[in-house]
Amino acid sequence: MSETIVKKGTANLWYGIHSVKGKLFLTATRLIHEPGMMQVKKTRTEIMLEDVEKVRPVNNMFGKIPIPNGLRVTTAQGEEYQFVVNRRKDWAKKVEEAMGALSREAAGK
Repeated sequence: MSETIVKKGTANLWYGIHSVKGKLFLTATRLIHEPGMMQVKKTRTEIMLEDVEKVRPVNNMFGKIPIPNGLRVTTAQGEEYQFVVNRRKDWAKKVEEAMGALSREAAGK
């Protein structure tokens, strides 16, 4: 990856009923989930920050127990991506900061 990584960490991506283990990377322009080996979904998921409408911390469910470790990303096209991450509020803040910087950069052109 030739882009500068703003934030990275382990993360699971919900893919249907499956939780795909892997790593999550935030760059100045993209959010990237790289699945680990031996996963149901083997392809990289890339979300362009310019397409993101909303990012927010959410709860994932373990049976009927809410676990405060989720991050939901919604695009302007209505696609939703839900991750299991550590420090979900920090992830949300960093993504929002990167979106703001990208927006300011586009406005300055």
